[in-house]
Amino acid sequence: MPILGCAILPHSPMILDPLREGAPEGIVEVHEGCKAVGEVVAAWEPNLIVFLTPHGISAPKSPRPGIYLTPSATGTAERNGEWADYELAIQIDADVATGFLNHLGSSGVACVKITGTEAPLAPSEIVPLWFLRRVALLKKAPTYLLLSLPTPIGGTSVIRSETSKERVPDMLQYGYHLHKYLAWLPHRIAVVVSGDLAHTHATRCKDPVYMPNPAWKLSTSDCAAVFDGIVEKWASTLNGDFLTRDAAALVKEAVSCAFDGLVVLQALVEKEGKSKFSQHVFARHRPTYVGMIAAVFQVDKRVPNPEFTYRPPVTDE
Repeated sequence: MPILGCAILPHSPMILDPLREGAPEGIVEVHEGCKAVGEVVAAWEPNLIVFLTPHGISAPKSPRPGIYLTPSATGTAERNGEWADYELAIQIDADVATGFLNHLGSSGVACVKITGTEAPLAPSEIVPLWFLRRVALLKKAPTYLLLSLPTPIGGTSVIRSETSKERVPDMLQYGYHLHKYLAWLPHRIAVVVSGDLAHTHATRCKDPVYMPNPAWKLSTSDCAAVFDGIVEKWASTLNGDFLTRDAAALVKEAVSCAFDGLVVLQALVEKEGKSKFSQHVFARHRPTYVGMIAAVFQVDKRVPNPEFTYRPPVTDE
């Protein structure tokens, strides 16, 4: 069945608790935007969620895409000794996953098979899934096709971003393969990309809980805000040039783990037909060093409630 819609959610754990003492400015906005995305995705009533993560198990060790074949996956959002109480588990559709593995293999795309009884999930998966947890309350909770996006060996956002521009053709092709396979399935499908925008924003925040791991060796860049603005413009228009040309020219300096997944979404939009989608950006901010966006693209003729009805609560300044 064709795709019902696509969503973009950030994965920094700092957005999970907007009421935390000392939470930086912008956390509330992003948190509420992510809640809105979760509301919209649940309203689509999907029975399969295709979830693309840039930091999956295969990412640090292999340049090939990874496909989770385990029956389930679980983990917490723990980072810097915080947020360990945010814990979730999901059910993976092994038949759908195996079918996609075979489809890619027949197309000459080698993959990493993630096998076992239960796969571990990291904050890059748990944080977006936390905002999607309302789908578990549907009459029939969806299963997942969990995909780890390919990256150069090393797996960090800095290493990924160094060659993201050169990988645009490969990511588009991966998206085309994914779209072709999904079109064969009878499921009601939502596609979700986990990822953060530029990791190189200047910030006055000094609290290590909200700052990157020093081992990542992130610098600051004047192009971070420009990159994030371009991505928002793409998400608001679905004009692929903003992403694959303009944002691609800056991603190496901006450093973004979301970029590859966004290119895959662009491929899906192209194959579905851009005119079929309506798009809405619920939030875009950079609370500290990292930019974030929460957005949805939905095919109005295929979903039960095509209006974006969620309204974030008014908060005291």
